[in-house]
Amino acid sequence: MSEQASPALDLLVLADLHYVERAAHRCPVPSRHAWFGREGAERAVRRALRTFRPDAVVLLGDLLDNGHADGSEADLAALRDTFAAFGLPVLVVPGNHDGPAERLAAVFGPQPSLRELGGCQLVTIAATYDAADVTRHPDAALALIARAAADAPDRPLIVLQHNPIHPHIESTYPYNPTNADAIARCYADSRVALSLSGHYHPGIAPATVDGVCYVTAPALCEAPCRFLRVRLRGRAIEVTEHALAMPAEPPLWDCHCHTHYAYCRDDVTATAAIDRSRLMGLGGLALTEHAGQLYLDGEHFWGGRFFDDPDLIRRHRHTPMCRMDAYLAEALPLRSPFVRLGLEVDGDGRGGLCLLEEDRGHWDLLIGAVHWLPGLDPASATPAELHRTFLAESEALCRAGVDVLAHPFRYFRRSKVEAPRELYGPMARLLAETGVAGEINFHTHQPDPRFVAACLDAGVKIALATDSHALWEVGELAPHLDVLRQAGCADADIPSVLFTP
Repeated sequence: MSEQASPALDLLVLADLHYVERAAHRCPVPSRHAWFGREGAERAVRRALRTFRPDAVVLLGDLLDNGHADGSEADLAALRDTFAAFGLPVLVVPGNHDGPAERLAAVFGPQPSLRELGGCQLVTIAATYDAADVTRHPDAALALIARAAADAPDRPLIVLQHNPIHPHIESTYPYNPTNADAIARCYADSRVALSLSGHYHPGIAPATVDGVCYVTAPALCEAPCRFLRVRLRGRAIEVTEHALAMPAEPPLWDCHCHTHYAYCRDDVTATAAIDRSRLMGLGGLALTEHAGQLYLDGEHFWGGRFFDDPDLIRRHRHTPMCRMDAYLAEALPLRSPFVRLGLEVDGDGRGGLCLLEEDRGHWDLLIGAVHWLPGLDPASATPAELHRTFLAESEALCRAGVDVLAHPFRYFRRSKVEAPRELYGPMARLLAETGVAGEINFHTHQPDPRFVAACLDAGVKIALATDSHALWEVGELAPHLDVLRQAGCADADIPSVLFTP
């Protein structure tokens, strides 16, 4: 077979989600974050899709923590729907916690024991378990592997199962199948290229024995919430481990996160965001709600009426429309060394902030944001008008006392106008002059490493910000670190360039 025609496969591998939401079951193991299973899976897929598009998602069993509990089928269906939203093929192996294998197939669709993908043959083992979780590979499964190898010797053979085959794990709990030695002989005789397993939550690094690469994926449900990317080119195999949690050093702050008070939120809440930030290994979290949305109802805020009516916010400050006091009553008790409180504030079009003086003293940070350019239609304005007005509005925010400039240049992306690279230098110099941090923000935005590089050259601090409106976004700072590296910041220098509230 020529090199050009070599089988190629790129797999996203998740194991042991142990998900519980609707099932009438409480996970008895505290280290298993069973509530996180579906969200963790979504995060893993989204993380992967930033850099590659998997040929398939492989789920190596124990999708549920108790597949026999009432309501567990609804949890399975929720997982199925989460993966279906991405339009990727999903290969599912039943685990000992998943309940009947037939139900798993009914929810996720038929799971053929042998299929072809990317020029490779994949065999999935649907093992059965006794009451003590002891299992063995059926003789029929081993016969299928041998037959597949004989029928297509040029196609790499991959076997997916829940329990590890190699190495033998010394434990009173039955991790390996009882016929693991016979399985290993079958795999070697059949020239199996790759054996993928889950079940053993710490995971086991790849090891090649008798020509077979054995990989045991770590559990997604346990910190640091790891998953694998497995790439095959012919019989060459590359395994990369990823963690949803951020590295412990340096401690990273998510400097921009919304709450359930935001009109534009999805499912985020303040307390749930704090929980996610801790699970994701952050150094801290800043809750930064839209000031304008606290002062005004949706109609007045989204219409930008405060630009045309300077007294609008003050007139409504102590009316039922205003939720600032309610937010303060709920948010202030959450402040801690791990949690900072702030606001995302718009300019008022007259050089000030949409923030009353009486409300300025409560916050650890203010994030300035250009969401509108008052009096300017981006569709009809000339580039020179647009650039001049945008820079002036940004300067007004910076000189009005904000600590961070939110999502610089996102205004242009949302206006379907190309961001003006000629403003990168002037903007970086403005931030340096005013002591305002620049934000790396991926929420409906794609930061340009060239602007970040200009900020670094000017000595501007960088705020990492998810701008979370949905819980899956909270603490997802891996792409932010990648942008810093693309901008030329060495890992050793990252602590010195980061803004901390």
